[in-house]
This record gives sequence, structure tokens and C-alpha cells, in this order.
Amino acid sequence: MSRRAGLTVFSILLLTAVHFSLGVGAHRLHVLHVIFGGLYLLPIIAASVWFGLPGGIASSGAVSALYLAHILVSWPDQPMENVNQFAMLGVFLLVGAVSGYLVGRERRAQREIVLDGIASLLNALGLRDKYTREHSERVARLAVAIGKRRRLSGERLEALRLAALMHDVGKIGVHDDILLKPGDLTPGERATIDRHPDLAAEILRPIAGTRRIADIVLAHHECPDGSGYPNALKAVQIPIEAHILRGRTSSRH
Repeated sequence: MSRRAGLTVFSILLLTAVHFSLGVGAHRLHVLHVIFGGLYLLPIIAASVWFGLPGGIASSGAVSALYLAHILVSWPDQPMENVNQFAMLGVFLLVGAVSGYLVGRERRAQREIVLDGIASLLNALGLRDKYTREHSERVARLAVAIGKRRRLSGERLEALRLAALMHDVGKIGVHDDILLKPGDLTPGERATIDRHPDLAAEILRPIAGTRRIADIVLAHHECPDGSGYPNALKAVQIPIEAHILRGRTSSRH
């Protein structure tokens, strides 16, 4: 279970425990019941933001089931009060469904922007260097296959795929006499080539929604022992996706 999912479950259970522990005899306690009933909306909205429509539906369904138990146990044989409380079940489900749908739609729109931006960059890379474009496509297929074996989530697999396609886009900023040089590179030329992860990250980051992709691309030549570049990251400092890319990226430079 992810940290966010765990936090959602914990907050729902905590609210439920407090809700059930309150008495129902005094007016002041009834006011607290109403307040805590409204607080159930917080984990529902949080789950919608974090997990989209599935999160909104799952959290609102769980809250509704627990709230129904509260109605049946704490308020039996009180039809007038039960009508108000049953209405809250509809509110929970409606908020979960609507907020989850809106978040999902926003993410789909953002993803389209990202894909359009990356498609343009890939076209530019293909025009500049056909070999690098084809190499990136092969790396993407292999990286996703490895990511599946590592049981990465669908969201992380998509980020890995796009990062693999983009990992060499920084070479757009390298002169042809260095990029396409048939022989060995001089130390200065090697230093120029080694800047391509930085350049790729700089190209990607202005595109909305590409922060994770840019971070993976930036780190795809890092090494667990700190001998990689550009930032000499070590071990757990390197994203898993970048580790996978590093194992699959072998090119002329």
C-alpha cells in the first residue's frame, strides 16, 4: 500500500472511531457528529486528487459504508434524523465521483499536452539524427519490459517510457561535428556530450507535467557508486527508472 493510500485509510478509520465514540444524547455532541460527518469529505477529496476517479469512488464508498453502520448502530429507530443522515451518503458518493472525474479529466488534458510536446521533440530529434531517434525507441521498449518485471505502477511505466524516448533529446544541443564524429572524442568533446542529460532536462521542464520525466532523464547516466554524471548521485539518490534506463542505454557516445 502506498503512503497516500495508507494516509487515506488511516484518516477515514480515525474519523470513524471518533464518530462512534461520541454519544448521541446531548445537543453539543450532536453538533460534533455533524462536524465530523463533514470532515469525511476531506479524505474523499484527497483520494480523488491523488488517485483520480478510482480513488474518489473507493474512498466515498468506504466512507458511505462506515457512515451507514454509524446510522444503524448509533441512531436506530429515529426516522427523522435518519433521513438527514442518509442524505449524507449521497453527498459522499457525489463528491467522490465528481471530484474524481474532474481530476481525471484534468490529468488526461495534461497528458495530451505532454505527449504533443514530446512528439514535437521526437520529430526534431529524428530530423537531426535518425540513429538516436531509433535508438531511443528501442530503449523505450526494453525499459518498459524491465519496468513491468520490476512491477512498477502504470503511471511510473508511462513516465519511464516517455523518459526513454527523451533521454537523448539533449543531443539536439550538441554540434554535428561532435555528435556525428566517427572517431574517438577529445576530453573537451566528451565533456560536451556529457552535458546532454542537463540539456534534455532543461528542454523538458518548461513542458507542463514533465517534471518526473525530466528527473529520470537527468539521472540516466548516474552510477550507484557515484561515478556517473552529471551530479555524481549514489544508490538511492537515483530514481529506479533512471537505473533501468542506464542499463539499457548504450550508444556511440
